[in-house]
Amino acid sequence: MEINNSAGKPYYTQRNNQLKPGGACNVTAMIAALLAASYAVEQLATEKFRQPEDALMDFILHDERTLALWKVLDPSGHNAPNEWHPVLALGTNLFLRERGLVGKCVDAVEWSEWRSKSQIADTIRNGGAAVLSGLFPAGGRKTIGHVVACVGFKEDDEGNITHFIIDDSWGDYHTEYADHNGNNVEMSLEDFNSKIRHCGADNKMAHLIKKAVAK
Repeated sequence: MEINNSAGKPYYTQRNNQLKPGGACNVTAMIAALLAASYAVEQLATEKFRQPEDALMDFILHDERTLALWKVLDPSGHNAPNEWHPVLALGTNLFLRERGLVGKCVDAVEWSEWRSKSQIADTIRNGGAAVLSGLFPAGGRKTIGHVVACVGFKEDDEGNITHFIIDDSWGDYHTEYADHNGNNVEMSLEDFNSKIRHCGADNKMAHLIKKAVAK
């Protein structure tokens, strides 16, 4: 059995982003996961930024609430606000509320340092998606830190997960990103266990995105 909540939906690449295309995997993965979870992400576009991932990045970099959390987590400003997962989750939830995609007290994104594979799969099974951080081979470098959207999975006849399906905004990690098309990339369970943080651990760092509720 295969479940893929992004099947037939647009693919978002960070390579054409206006804002920090080389460092926008986090917001682009979030937009891909929201789309897979049936949020109308095109409504996140603003007059200044027509691509929703740029609009989300701009919001996170300028909203006083996201910046306040960033300054607590990173007083020295070593990493950009969007690179901190709690800031990414907060900014996404606030932006969704401001743009009217969820109610005023609703959180679409739930961040945790420790999520089981079954929690991630159940979220996808229920129409949602996940945003995951990992270490991937790339272009002669040993690894790069990178963020992807997890939008589906495959099971064998006994109901065991054999692959997760990711939308990767930088391309296909199997080719060390020589192939820039990262739409619906199958990731073996072995790769999922070894490459997705916490690498080598059963539990993973993950944003779980609930399926959008029809209004």
